[in-house]
Amino acid sequence: MAINQIQMGVNFRKNINSKSASYQKYYAEVDRQKTLTTRGLAAHLKEHNCMVGRDAIQAVLVKLSECIPELVAQGVGVKLDGLGIFYPTIRNKKGGATEAQMLDSEFNPTSIVEGVHVRFLPESSTLDNLTSRQFMTRSVSTASQNIVKVEKRTVNGKVKNVQVLQSLADFRTANAPSNSGGGPLPVGGDTEVDPEGD
Repeated sequence: MAINQIQMGVNFRKNINSKSASYQKYYAEVDRQKTLTTRGLAAHLKEHNCMVGRDAIQAVLVKLSECIPELVAQGVGVKLDGLGIFYPTIRNKKGGATEAQMLDSEFNPTSIVEGVHVRFLPESSTLDNLTSRQFMTRSVSTASQNIVKVEKRTVNGKVKNVQVLQSLADFRTANAPSNSGGGPLPVGGDTEVDPEGD
């Protein structure tokens, strides 16, 4: 049984892609909150009875954010015990290079490199498993939050797709069959989320 299990909010989004085999079905997604800055993470660590001050924690975090990309750029993976490994990968151009090209002294083999990415592999040892079901079993419990809908709205004179959150309770009430047989009740309790792209 997990100790100090944290509750994660879960929203549900309806698949509106009519070409998908999952059309009209609902799928869970994390109710994502704000992203912490380095300063915010340092303050959070300090709240966990850390023996050093926020400034010292922040200084170490800033150095980590400088050193990890530097090392990964050199092809060195960086493992933070209990968290995971940061490592580099390369995305190749479609088709790669032929053997004839590789044998040609005029051919630049790195021309097939389309991109370099920093990847993260969560810790998966028995003690510190952050992967898939293990993470949920040991550290997280889920709690239903909202239904995510996309509506067309006029924002600053432009029609945009806007995400709207509706509580699960309001969604169920609004879409329950009425006793008079008149169809769903009017929708209420919507909370607008930042607009998406055009």
